[in-house]
Amino acid sequence: MPTTIFLIVTQIIVKIQGIPFYVLVVDPNEMGKLPPYTGMISMLGILFWCASAATSIFSSFLLQKKGGLKSKKWSRFLLFSGCITLIVLLDDLFQIHEYYYRSFIDLSTFTNPSPIKNLFESIFFAMYAIIILIYLLKFKSLFQKTNYTILLLSLFFFVISTIVDVATPEKMFLHSTIEEGSKFLGIVTWFSYFIDCCYEQVQHLIINKNSEFT
Repeated sequence: MPTTIFLIVTQIIVKIQGIPFYVLVVDPNEMGKLPPYTGMISMLGILFWCASAATSIFSSFLLQKKGGLKSKKWSRFLLFSGCITLIVLLDDLFQIHEYYYRSFIDLSTFTNPSPIKNLFESIFFAMYAIIILIYLLKFKSLFQKTNYTILLLSLFFFVISTIVDVATPEKMFLHSTIEEGSKFLGIVTWFSYFIDCCYEQVQHLIINKNSEFT
């Protein structure tokens, strides 16, 4: 039922906006007449983002419902983690950081739009940095009980990718390889960290539940 409502509402919105519904359902590579491997690494990254968010949020609800007071702390941690991952997933999927400012700034009026583009992307990434910092401080005590070096490695990869994206020319040698490669490594490492966290907490929950019946 919710899916049906979503499709109906979407159909109404695109009709009002004059957007063919076909545009929303067609494969981008098919529309652009591009080979099927176009964007392969990017799409794999989206899948890892999605897996991270889904696993974290599911584990959070599991711990909230079945666990004790200690589990509820981890539940909040995983819920926050899943929500942050979901936000980044949506940004990466729809490239929000590259388009959010274009509704009020016409880049075609600039001789060299790259500095303007990089400025607004930097502002967006700075917001991410603040959110991540608050998140790390809020759950500092829990992070210390995890394999947090994996998360730090992930953040390191993201920093490298961001620096290459906003601070280096696109003509730089191996620009795309370093930028997108670091980003992909960051996503996979992020996924690895939260899979490890979820596994550990769910395992503890199962052990505790089993001990109650022995």
